[in-house]
Amino acid sequence: MTSIFEGTLIRLRAREPEDAPLLYRWFNDTEVTRHLAMRYPLSMKSERDFIERVSAPGYAHAGFAVETLAESRLIGGVDLLNTTPECRCASLGIAIGDKTAWDGGYGTDTMRTVCRFGFEMMNLHRIELEVYAENQRARHVYEKVGFVVEGRRRDALFKYGRYQDVLVMSLLEGELQVEQRQ
Repeated sequence: MTSIFEGTLIRLRAREPEDAPLLYRWFNDTEVTRHLAMRYPLSMKSERDFIERVSAPGYAHAGFAVETLAESRLIGGVDLLNTTPECRCASLGIAIGDKTAWDGGYGTDTMRTVCRFGFEMMNLHRIELEVYAENQRARHVYEKVGFVVEGRRRDALFKYGRYQDVLVMSLLEGELQVEQRQ
């Protein structure tokens, strides 16, 4: 049996202090953060503090580094957070910071792997996320793994001199779309 932390292309692991320089570089790159809520430069100290805070994943915040299976190369991070045991619901955030990994299936595999983990190991019933309406790449990935649009928050985000709509999407237990084999 494959590890619950592994997909076909990626592995989820705890974030380590050694990850800070790469995360610092990615999250100060406007191309990487274009579709993230981040807008201010991050210091190396703030990145190290973040890693320290989330280095021990648990039910309230299951955060992971994402690395490739083939090379064990760090390419991003993913988090299930704001988890509520009463509702069995969590919010999902993902960032593939390594631009060489974009459009290679790593984001899709990360989404499938972390959602599978949430449903099978955390006993979640619902995973939700927010995505900028203009972020076609992310929307395609989310819909491919089974997320559905529940609503639109009009002009909910101001960034780059204008307002943007934000879509609310969710995936319920039993709706995860597995990879289609050719």
